[in-house]
Amino acid sequence: MDFKKIKAMVYTILGISAENKDPLTLSAEQKEKLDAAVKTDGFAEKFEARHNQTVKAEEDNIEALEAIEEFMAENTSETAENEGAEEDEPNAEDQNNKTVASQVKVLTAKLASETKARKTAEANYSKLKSSPEPDNPEIIKGNMTLTVQHSKTHLFGSNNSWDAFEGRSWNSQAAGLEGATATAWNTADISQLNEDIQDYFRKDPKKLHSTFMDGLQLPPHWKLISGVSDEYIFTTISTGEITQGLKIKWLPKNNAKFAAQKGKVRDIQIDIEFKGNELKKLEKSYLNNFFNEGSTPFKDSFILFVVKELMKQARKEDKICFGKGVYFPNENADVPGSFLNNFSGVIKLILDARGKLFKSFKLGTPTEENIFDYVKKFVEGLPHEIKILPDLYFYASPSWVRSYNEARRRVKGRDQDFNGNIMYVDGFSNVRLYPYDLLEGYDFMFLTTEDNIKGLTDKPGEDGVLQFEKDTRNTRAYGDYKLAAFIAMFGRKLIGIDANSYDNQLFFSNDVEALTDVYVPVPANQDIPSLKYHNSLMVGVNNTQVTNITDFSDAIPGTKVYVLGNAEANYSTVKDGGKISLIDGDCVLTKNTLLVLYVKADGTFQELERKKTGVQITEEAAVVLPADTTVIDVSVGTRFVTSANTQPTAIVSISNGVTGETYRVEGGSDTQATTIANSGVFVLSTAMTLGSGKFIELYFNGNKFIETARG
Repeated sequence: MDFKKIKAMVYTILGISAENKDPLTLSAEQKEKLDAAVKTDGFAEKFEARHNQTVKAEEDNIEALEAIEEFMAENTSETAENEGAEEDEPNAEDQNNKTVASQVKVLTAKLASETKARKTAEANYSKLKSSPEPDNPEIIKGNMTLTVQHSKTHLFGSNNSWDAFEGRSWNSQAAGLEGATATAWNTADISQLNEDIQDYFRKDPKKLHSTFMDGLQLPPHWKLISGVSDEYIFTTISTGEITQGLKIKWLPKNNAKFAAQKGKVRDIQIDIEFKGNELKKLEKSYLNNFFNEGSTPFKDSFILFVVKELMKQARKEDKICFGKGVYFPNENADVPGSFLNNFSGVIKLILDARGKLFKSFKLGTPTEENIFDYVKKFVEGLPHEIKILPDLYFYASPSWVRSYNEARRRVKGRDQDFNGNIMYVDGFSNVRLYPYDLLEGYDFMFLTTEDNIKGLTDKPGEDGVLQFEKDTRNTRAYGDYKLAAFIAMFGRKLIGIDANSYDNQLFFSNDVEALTDVYVPVPANQDIPSLKYHNSLMVGVNNTQVTNITDFSDAIPGTKVYVLGNAEANYSTVKDGGKISLIDGDCVLTKNTLLVLYVKADGTFQELERKKTGVQITEEAAVVLPADTTVIDVSVGTRFVTSANTQPTAIVSISNGVTGETYRVEGGSDTQATTIANSGVFVLSTAMTLGSGKFIELYFNGNKFIETARG
C-alpha cells in the first residue's frame, strides 16, 4: 500500500495544502465528504488515525536527528580518538565505545535518508494532484473539469454493479465513452434499472431512509421517528400528591394514572407514467447535470439521480400534507385522490382534539389592531406551571407573526432594548414565535412544547422504493411508503384537578376555524354524505347520475359544514326541506358552487351562505362606436362594436394604440356595415366587412395593425 498516494488524494479532496505537516482533526462534515468521495464508510476515521501516527513518527525522527547532530558536534574529538583506536586490540570499554559510535553513524545515515525521502514525497504532492491512479483510468470526456475519473469497466472507477458500463448506456454516456448512444429504454433497460436501484440500497440500507425522506422540510425541532410500521404509542404518567409528613402507619396517598397517545402511519403510493420519450428526457437531464462544470464534482449514480428526482414532488406534497392534510380512506377510488387526503396533518390533529383532549381559549378572531394584546392575553392565560416551562413554541402564520412584530414596534419601538427582529412573545423570553408557513391564510394559532410534535415513518425495504415497468409505449414507475404527523400529548387528567381546568393540558390554541379550504371527496351518488372525516366536502365528480342530498351523517352541533361542487355533469343538489333549511331554495352544486351550513343543536342544518368560488373572470364590456365612426380611439378599451351607419363607412385608422396589444372590432349591424381595407395602417388577409356577428382581431406592432383572427 502506497500511503503517500492515498494522503495526496485525501488532501486534494479536502483542499488541504500539500505542505501541511501537522496532525489532522477532521470535522464531521469533512469525514462525511471524504467517505462519500471514496464510497467507503469509516475510511475518514481510519485515515485520520494513520495520518497522525505518521506525523508523530516523523516528528520523533526529526527530534532524534537533531539530538544526534548535537551529540556529534559536542563529541567530535572523542569520536575521532575512538575511530583511531580501532586498529588496536580493544578492551571491553573500547568495544562498547566502538559499538556506540557505529550505531550513531548508522542511525545518522538512516535519518538523513528518511529526511531526503520525506522532502522528495512533499515535492511529489503537487504532481499527484493531477496524476491518475496506477491502473491508468481514462479521464471523463465532455465539458467536465478534470475531477471525475473512471476505470475501463466502471463509472467513477468503482466496482459497484450499478456503475458498470455493460448494459447501462447511461453510464457509458456519462463517461463519454466512444460510441455511447442514448438509452432505448426498452424492457431490458427497465429491468436493469430496477435491479440497480435494489442493489444500491441493499448494499447500504442506511442510505435508503435518508434518500427516501430527503427533501422533506419540517420545522427543525420536529423530530422524525422511523421504524413505525403501523402504530406508535407514547405513554405518560400523571399523579396527584405523593409526599406527606412522617407517620407511623403506612398511608399511601398517590393515585397514578397512565395516558397513551396513539399515532398511526398511513400508506402512501406513488404512481407515475412516463409518456413516450419522457424517460429519455430524465436521462438527458442527468447527463446535463453530470457535465455541468458548476456542479459538485461528487456526482450521483444515475439510479440515485432518478430516485431523488422522482421523489422531489412527493416530498413537497408530504410537507404540505404534514401541515394541512385531512385523512380520507379511499382505496376503491376510480380516480386519483388528492395528496392532501394521504394522512391527517398537524392542524387536523389539533382540530380533532380541540374540545375533547384540550380546551381552547375563547379569544375570537385576531385583527391587525388587536394582535399584540391578543397574543399577550393568550400567553398570560396559560397555567403558571406551563407558562414558566422552557422552550415553548407559539405557532402562527408568517403574516400574523409579521403583524405582531409590527404592532410590538408601534407599542415598544422607542424602548432602547427593543429589537424589531425579536422572535419571542413580548415579556416571555421562553415562548418563541414560530412562523409556520402552512398556517398562512388562517387565523388559527397554537402553543405547545418544543418536542411535542413529531413525524412518523416506516423504514421501507429496497423493493418498496421505486419500481419501473414497461408498457407498450410508456414506462410506469411506482412505489409505496408510510408517513404520519403525530402529537405526543394534548392533555391529561391530573388527579385532584378540576376537569375544566387548563392545568390538565400541554397544548393550547385559539378557537377559530381552519382547514375549511381542504376537502374530502364524497363517494358516488350519496344522498346522505358523512362528515366523519371532515366538515368540508367535495361533491359530484364521482357521481354517475344526478343525486339529491337530503341529510348529512356524523355532524357535530355548533360546527359549520362546507359543501363544494366539483362536477361538470351529474350534479348533486342539496334539497331544501326536512333536516336542511336553505335560504334560496334547492342548491345545485355546479362546479365551484360552495354551500355553507351551520349544524344546530338539534342536528338540523341551516344555510349561512352560498357563493361561487375561485377566480371569476368576466369578459370585458364592449365599447359601442357611434354611427359613421372612421377612427377608433383605443384608449377607452380593447373591444369595440360598430353601430348602424347612415352612409357607407370605413375605418381608416386607430389612435392611441399600445404596442403589443390586440384589439377586437365586432360588427353590430348590417345597415351600411363598417368596412376595413387592407391598406394604410392595416395589414389584412383581405378587406373586412363587419356585418352583424362578424369580428376581426388586430395586433399593433407599433406601426401597423396586423390581422390575427377573423370570424
